[in-house]
Amino acid sequence: MLRTTLLCSAMALGFTAYADRGMAKDYFLASGRWDNVVLVIDLDKALDPANDGTPKAVVNRLRVTPDIEVDGKTVISSGQPISIAIAPDNKRAYVVNHSGRSTPAAAAAFQHGHAGTVTVIDLVKALDPASNDTLAAVAGYIETEGFGPTGFAIAADGKHAVLAHAEREGDEDGGRHLSIVDLASNRVIRRVEQAYGKPGFPCPPDPVPHRAPDPKFGCFPDTNGVTISPLGGGTIFGANGGTDDITVMSLQKAIAGEAGAELARIPVQAGGFGISVSPDGRLVAHASRESAQTDIPGNTVSIIDVEKALSDPAKAEVARVLVGTDDKATPTRPFVAAFLPDGKRILSTHFRANNIDIIDVAKAIAGGPATIRRVELKTPGGEPSRPRGIAITPDGKYAAITGAPKGKPNSSIVWIVDLASYEVKGRVTGIGNESYMIGVFQAP
Repeated sequence: MLRTTLLCSAMALGFTAYADRGMAKDYFLASGRWDNVVLVIDLDKALDPANDGTPKAVVNRLRVTPDIEVDGKTVISSGQPISIAIAPDNKRAYVVNHSGRSTPAAAAAFQHGHAGTVTVIDLVKALDPASNDTLAAVAGYIETEGFGPTGFAIAADGKHAVLAHAEREGDEDGGRHLSIVDLASNRVIRRVEQAYGKPGFPCPPDPVPHRAPDPKFGCFPDTNGVTISPLGGGTIFGANGGTDDITVMSLQKAIAGEAGAELARIPVQAGGFGISVSPDGRLVAHASRESAQTDIPGNTVSIIDVEKALSDPAKAEVARVLVGTDDKATPTRPFVAAFLPDGKRILSTHFRANNIDIIDVAKAIAGGPATIRRVELKTPGGEPSRPRGIAITPDGKYAAITGAPKGKPNSSIVWIVDLASYEVKGRVTGIGNESYMIGVFQAP
């Protein structure tokens, strides 16, 4: 079990802009996690019925972790690439490697608590056939200065990013800071400390929990996904997997290194993974994945009003929507909640329920039934779909969903969903092993 989130910001989930839609093609960049690659998928090829259930829409497999020496042999380091963020100019992608440059044996023995890296990908080179199965598209690496990195969100001006760390060295628990990354120099310039939780036991616990579930989780926020609203001069929202709440943080104070950058905490049903901001910056959607104390999955998506989060945090959660099921007692383990570009709908993935929901935002805030459509995702071989990450094309026509159980190399799948008919229009196989997050970019 990965105690991460996603990754996830509006940009990490794939909402990007392009100057000339008429000349642009959509490509998806999917994390391949245990195969230590990211996959470039051509949307047009994925929509071709002749390619359904095949890897034919994959145009490149990009290596993102370097070779290392182990016992005198050269091997590919096990980075566990999990989260992807696309720069606003569509020129670079940032791939968060949960275990950095760890040896394959160390990552396989315990997937948490490793020093992380972020790989910077040149998106022009990502489309070059010469980059296939090589490091040729890698433009550099960012040392995260933390352990178990997860979410990565890029500020609107493209100059800074926020990076979450869900863990401490050697342990799945213990993450207690957000990093500010300068994207010109590709280095961490601030480590912003977060408050402890208030779990009702000695905090920090001794010892710190090594792995989840553990009843001593709840002291450290263990932030997974992050997103940024432009309101308030820039406001960071972090999905805290350890404390079952959301961090609200001033971006300006975090960049400046000022005290009091973390402004508030907003309680939610369960520890989150995927979190995103609406196109107008006024709302945040949070997927309540599971409790790290009990391992009980959640089954709701929370909608947060950004202005209330800044002025009256106790009233900021304006809706809590049951997702993936109509039975409140049924756990569905929501993974990601992503706004569509129209801002009127949210798409959520449900790992246990093997389906996705499309939510009407206005109806959710009004307190009424809000699920527009529930779509079951099916694999070509009949295995559970286990949906995780979401990327949505800028025109709002299609969503790409990652999933399939952890297994052998290239065992993951990407589903392409038509957001007008809510029908699956293509399934791309061969997407690494246990694919997590996915982004979308455009190129001529």
